[in-house]
Amino acid sequence: MPTVHLSAATPPGPIYWDPAIFQREMERLFFRNWLCIGREEQLAHEGDFLVRTIGPESLLFVRSSAGRVQGFYNVCRHRGTQLVTEGAGSGLKSIVCPYHSWTYSLDGKLVGATYVRDLVDFRREDHGLYHVRTEPWGGFIWANLDDSAPSLHQELGRFFDRYRHVPIDRLRLGGSKVYEVEANWKLLVENFSECYHCAPVHPNLNRITPYSTGDNDAYFMADGGHGKFSGGYMTFAGDYTSMTRSGYTKRPTLPGLTEVDRQRISYHVLFPNTFFSLHPDYLMIHRSWPISPSHSRVENEFYFDPEVMARPDFDPSDAVDIWDEINQQDWRVCELAQKGTHSRVWRGGRYSDQESLVCDFDLFVKDEMRQS
Repeated sequence: MPTVHLSAATPPGPIYWDPAIFQREMERLFFRNWLCIGREEQLAHEGDFLVRTIGPESLLFVRSSAGRVQGFYNVCRHRGTQLVTEGAGSGLKSIVCPYHSWTYSLDGKLVGATYVRDLVDFRREDHGLYHVRTEPWGGFIWANLDDSAPSLHQELGRFFDRYRHVPIDRLRLGGSKVYEVEANWKLLVENFSECYHCAPVHPNLNRITPYSTGDNDAYFMADGGHGKFSGGYMTFAGDYTSMTRSGYTKRPTLPGLTEVDRQRISYHVLFPNTFFSLHPDYLMIHRSWPISPSHSRVENEFYFDPEVMARPDFDPSDAVDIWDEINQQDWRVCELAQKGTHSRVWRGGRYSDQESLVCDFDLFVKDEMRQS
């Protein structure tokens, strides 16, 4: 196990609230790395669309007439007006600017603009929407704003290989919650990366999967900074079988799981902001979106086997409810940490020997921020 964290110090307070640092993080982390945008099933039909806000950028994703998911900056090429204001929807036939009615096809081509015929050196084919790279994996839509970045599989292929035996693309959304948290996005990722806090903060979680039963099996820093993920697992205590309030469930395990998979929950961070949690009977995803230096929006989603979802007695609330409790507990301590980082006397601390993955993430941020 890497031991860098045993001699390392945590970042100082301004890392969590300085506006200039926040802006650099947007450019160097969120605009250069692969981001999990949503689920392909959200864009199942031509004209279905999804809008994402990432820092100052608004991005539009739409299923085109060719059947592909296309990504665009959500701005008109004419005067920069935001094009689509709804967060999601269906039935788009074209993309029309609400200001001067410049019109784009679902594949981003400019197909309508009045009073431009006599403009010098103006060609409609040069004024389509600005594209955003998209790639699929596991039924999810991934996007990268950097045209020169490595492919999704170059960045995360080794993580994806870990779950090749699980038909993740088959799973379907069965429950979700969205949270507004008064804490820097990095504090949320750091919190997810350790269970040092689980005994005092999460009594129900710690009862079902005691923090001492887990281990870490993926390190960013042990891999020279390649493969942008880290994480580990927690093992069920006694005969518990699921992270629900009772520790049990009527749901069968997901297809493809091994005997080892059935005995534990895997938790991984896909840098910069996606939490991937494979449970025996469901997949849970968190996305921590930075809104400001001290405010984050967290999406929490639960995916199940569609055959199980089709049963008349299907009820995801046993999973959603316990994680709502756990999430609320996490947000409270993260918000307290956010307040504490403003103290003039706190200039950073030391990692415990339970926080190697927190150090992992902090090293990722440091490495990305130092790159030109």
